[in-house]
Amino acid sequence: MSQNEDSAPKTEQELIARICESEQARKKLRIAGAPEVGMFWMIDQEPLIEKTPLNEAGERVDFFAPKSHSETWPTLQRIGVVPQNSKYEHYPRGRVDYEKETSSFVLLADKCILQNAPMVQKILSRFRLPSQTKTESDPHYKCPKCRAE
Repeated sequence: MSQNEDSAPKTEQELIARICESEQARKKLRIAGAPEVGMFWMIDQEPLIEKTPLNEAGERVDFFAPKSHSETWPTLQRIGVVPQNSKYEHYPRGRVDYEKETSSFVLLADKCILQNAPMVQKILSRFRLPSQTKTESDPHYKCPKCRAE
């Protein structure tokens, strides 16, 4: 939903109301099982997932996806979800995008994640993705172990 200047919130209460409406809409989509896009890392053999409903994801040139790993990592550090002195590239990672041209979801990930079928299924499930979701490696997603190979 794009908003022009005329519909921009004019007061703090209007802004708070809009945020609440957005959160309620997001909650309804999650309850309904709507697929989501976002990014993930594998930390201590568990996925750390940052996701958002497709209709709220930012539109990029030919796909829909929210923020990048590098934009998100400092927030995760600040709130104590990941170690303060860590770098986002240190952990195996990936993302789920929605390709407009093919109207399909794609899971892009480090090959050490893609080789772990139960982990891939866990990630697909947590993002509520359809069974026909493509999985592919991506040269951007290489943890230190995979770069050394």
